[in-house]
Amino acid sequence: MKKNEEVQAAAQKALEANKKNKQGRQFVLWMLALVVGAALGWLGIKPLNELFTFIATVFTRLFQFIAVPTIALAVITTLAQLGGKKETGRIFAHAVTYTLLTTICAAGIGLMMYLWIAPGNLPADIIGAGTANVPQKLGHLTYYDHILSVIPNNLLQPFLSGNVLAVMMIAAAFGLGLAFMPKTENRDILMKGIMGFQELLFTLIRALLFILPVGILAFAAQLSAQIEAGVIVGALGKYTAVI
Repeated sequence: MKKNEEVQAAAQKALEANKKNKQGRQFVLWMLALVVGAALGWLGIKPLNELFTFIATVFTRLFQFIAVPTIALAVITTLAQLGGKKETGRIFAHAVTYTLLTTICAAGIGLMMYLWIAPGNLPADIIGAGTANVPQKLGHLTYYDHILSVIPNNLLQPFLSGNVLAVMMIAAAFGLGLAFMPKTENRDILMKGIMGFQELLFTLIRALLFILPVGILAFAAQLSAQIEAGVIVGALGKYTAVI
């Protein structure tokens, strides 16, 4: 019995060591991609820069494609597994309180940094592009309008428009509904399907992380090319610091 425990402990240590080595190699590869991408972007080769812009756009779209359903499924499965337990109310209250407090703190810190750093000397084209995405009636919206925009009236629209708060509300409703559903065969089949879908997304995430060095290279080259073309680095650095 003791020998089996020693064998299991040795195997666990070997797995942990292998995992650390893999993470170390992955980090080195990411840093190498960052340096090589910056160097290639600085060369200013137009066809190459266009290729890097295309790759960076593809990676951005892939992350957007995976992120929202992954978060939604995590909320659904977590609430479905905790919903029927006595401590669920306490856990949910702590989670909501933590989320609200950290959001308020983040907004306050961001506001103070903005007032202190004042990154107001951005290029006119960047400011114009950002202004174009701001709703025209933003100043006339009330808090009730903001709350109504979070409450979905369509199952697919929040996912299509990227309304994360509405997606979270749908996920919470589905998770709590599954938690308090009668323990029938249909519920078990539904839970297995959701868990299987979640495992599929985790597999896609691992695949995306495997090819992430290509994305890092493209993003680094894109940024380096923009800097080499004369983008105001100081202003963008201040903006990045505020973010």
